[in-house]
Amino acid sequence: MSSETKAVFEFGPFRLNPAERLLYRGESPVRLAPKAFDALVVLVENRGRLLEKDLLLRKVWPDTFVEEANLAQHISLLRKALQDGEGGSRYIETVPTRGYRFVGEVRELASIAPGPSVPSNGVSMQQETLGISERVLPRYRFSSLTYAMVVLALMLGVWFARSAWKRLHKAGAEPIQSLAVLPLRNLSGDPAQEYFADGMTEALITELAKIPGLKVISRTSIMQYADSHKKLPQIAQELGVDAIVEGAAVRSGNRFRITAQLVRGATDQHIWAESYERDLRDLVALQDEVSRTIARQIQKELAPSDQPLAISSAVSPQAREDYLKGRYFWNLRSESGYLKAIDYFQAAVTEYPQYAQAYAGAADAYALLGSLPDTKIRDTAMAKAKEMALTALKLDDSLADAHASLAFEEMHYEWKLPEAEQEFKRALDLDPSYSTAHQWYAIDLAALGRMDEAVAEVKRARETDPLSAIINTDMAEMLYWARRYDEALQQARATIEMDPNFAHAHRVLERIYDEKHMFPEAIAEGQRTVALSGDDAWMLLELAGTYALAGKRKEMQDCVEKVKTKHDGAVPEGIGTAEMYVTLGETDRALRALQSAYGRRDGGFIVLNAEPRFDSLRSDSRFQQLLQLVGLPR
Repeated sequence: MSSETKAVFEFGPFRLNPAERLLYRGESPVRLAPKAFDALVVLVENRGRLLEKDLLLRKVWPDTFVEEANLAQHISLLRKALQDGEGGSRYIETVPTRGYRFVGEVRELASIAPGPSVPSNGVSMQQETLGISERVLPRYRFSSLTYAMVVLALMLGVWFARSAWKRLHKAGAEPIQSLAVLPLRNLSGDPAQEYFADGMTEALITELAKIPGLKVISRTSIMQYADSHKKLPQIAQELGVDAIVEGAAVRSGNRFRITAQLVRGATDQHIWAESYERDLRDLVALQDEVSRTIARQIQKELAPSDQPLAISSAVSPQAREDYLKGRYFWNLRSESGYLKAIDYFQAAVTEYPQYAQAYAGAADAYALLGSLPDTKIRDTAMAKAKEMALTALKLDDSLADAHASLAFEEMHYEWKLPEAEQEFKRALDLDPSYSTAHQWYAIDLAALGRMDEAVAEVKRARETDPLSAIINTDMAEMLYWARRYDEALQQARATIEMDPNFAHAHRVLERIYDEKHMFPEAIAEGQRTVALSGDDAWMLLELAGTYALAGKRKEMQDCVEKVKTKHDGAVPEGIGTAEMYVTLGETDRALRALQSAYGRRDGGFIVLNAEPRFDSLRSDSRFQQLLQLVGLPR
């Protein structure tokens, strides 16, 4: 839509100039997406009249078919920009099932002739003098020359005052140093398209995280706001960020549209907004365009950087779609999710063999699949994780997730702790906001016996993923390993308050209570852990150990019997079994269980030196030999 309107409109504190495509609130420009601006112009020009939805769609998108949901999204953007109250009503009225009506009182100012503009601030000169010619100059009679001089002086005075105000305003504005990308809303009306909006959200997070000096909140924390009705300032406060990116994605056939806006968190001030519509064949180009555009807006608020923003390689639409589906299932964090993700990542690299990101995704999926307790395919999965990570890095050495997956395999399976540390450092150099790399690196540091560094590193993970249950639980466990039990207790309780159904957090709290000899509390937490995990064998062994410490041998034996029914009448040999035997004072059986765990390359073996439950074994030469075999410090 391109309006021929020359009039300028005022309503409330706003001034709308359709010809110049400018909207001001007082002296401050209000940023609107182009189609949101067009919709506002149509509504204001037809103020007081009910505009049917079909008519609005034809006027705002005369040459393009878009769905009704897209119009609703732009009306929502308008209401936020106009601060139109909860649900709107002061300016824009919704008539259910029919359309919208502009109900605010509008004053139409005199038309103005085209004139020169002031390039330095992008605001036309007639826009600067608007209202002065109408309210001041008609009171006096001037000669033509005097009139021109007065107008020129006023124009220059207003322009200099505006420029000075802008400089002061910009100088006083808080710089954007942290940001969250809220989950893009899926407006397609098709739940099967959820992966598209989800994948676009992750692409934005990945690209924005590459900006030097900018902390970007990780996906785990922002996904908790997927269906939230909280206001943006509240979300910004909860996540501890300066700004928020929000938007929506809609796909119809082979066309898709993405609307995104950048908002200052504390004030809900709109900094930038734009919408993009493309053919499906341009999906990769669209993701790059949106990411780079938003990044440029943010970089204007930061110190200038010479580091260029990465541009994705040109992959086929089908390969990119398979990759997005793979990431969607990987983020479910379940065995079935990992298996589906691997299938989609494999389809992506079959379609496009040079697709480095898809290989990195497969490495992530295989690594976490191989780390699951009781998995029967650990050896195969970890070997594939390393193969996929190395392939990804051969194609693109700048992928932080590929370096982190390689490091995880080296740490968790090969027990190459120093080599893993170098890969983790490389990953974090490439993406300082990658919370998973911080989280896994903290475990590597704990294995190396550098507990103070491990605690600091997991704190960094929490800074970029503050609502992640697993990272907050790892924080409690790191403090527990550091023998800082009171701090660990406080952190574990806070994590459970955040997510009462997270079994792993209850397991860590159970261990902390054990070390503090608070056995009734420990037993209660152990029972909750077993219930939440569905009578998981390892959680039952945890509870058995707690019963043993509390002197409740019968209850301990009941747990052991339940474990046997799940494992063909035998207790599986592993780290958990060894811990239970330690609590019973059965050193020889504990060491035999550890030897078995070593033979199976049990992932928990790397924190053998950190776990307090093994403190009583540290003087035993057999235990010291196991530490040496794994490369752990004595």
